Parts: sequence; C-alpha cells; structure tokens
Amino acid sequence: MTDTLLFLHLLSAAALFTGLVVFTAISFGAAVELSSLRIYSVIWHVGVVGVFLLGIALAIDIDGYEIWSAWVLIAIALWLTIGAFGDKLPAAYKEAGGPGATLSADVIRAHWITVVIVVLLLADMIVKPWA
Repeated sequence: MTDTLLFLHLLSAAALFTGLVVFTAISFGAAVELSSLRIYSVIWHVGVVGVFLLGIALAIDIDGYEIWSAWVLIAIALWLTIGAFGDKLPAAYKEAGGPGATLSADVIRAHWITVVIVVLLLADMIVKPWA
C-alpha cells in the first residue's frame, strides 16, 4: 500500500509542477489559449489536492511518521499558503481575456510567491527537518 500511495503522491507532485510551469510561462508573457488554461488549471488543482491527501495518507501509513511531526506540519502550512496564492495568476489571465493579456504586478508577485512556496514544500519533503 505504501508504494502505491508514494507513486500517486509523486504523480500528484508532477501534476502540481506541470501547472506551475505553465503558469510561470504565462507570467513571462506566453500566450496560452483559455481552453488550454482550463486543462492546466485542472491539472494544477488535482496536483495540489493529491499532494495534500496522499501526503497525509503516507504520514499515517508509514511507521515513524506522524501527522504531528514538525516536517508534516510545515508541509501542511506551506500547502495552505499555496492555496491562498496559487490560483491568482490563472484567474487574472482568464479575466483579462487570455492570449495577449497584460497581468498586474501584484498577480505576477503572487505567482512568484507560489513558486517559492512550492520549492520550499519540495525541500521540506526531501530534508524532512526534525524527522
């Protein structure tokens, strides 16, 4: 069971990174059709939710890891922060009309905060501080 959960957790992380890469391309000015943006937004959401749910399942399933371990609590806090910032860029891009849209500095800043938080989440998963 652990191997399956880990595989799905990593697959969810890949989906999260896929959405993040496309949103980063948009932040640099790439023209992405709104239909493609919808698909990548779904991929992003599946990744974000999957990483959280499967991560919690892994923390419960693996002996020696607990949900109240410091690194798991850090991951949950980072995940909540991703939820606060992660959807701003695709929503603003869609609202601005899609390809050729100019995004505000606040939206771009929120996106880069999301990128930093995702990298911190990845570092937390690798290093597992206080595990």
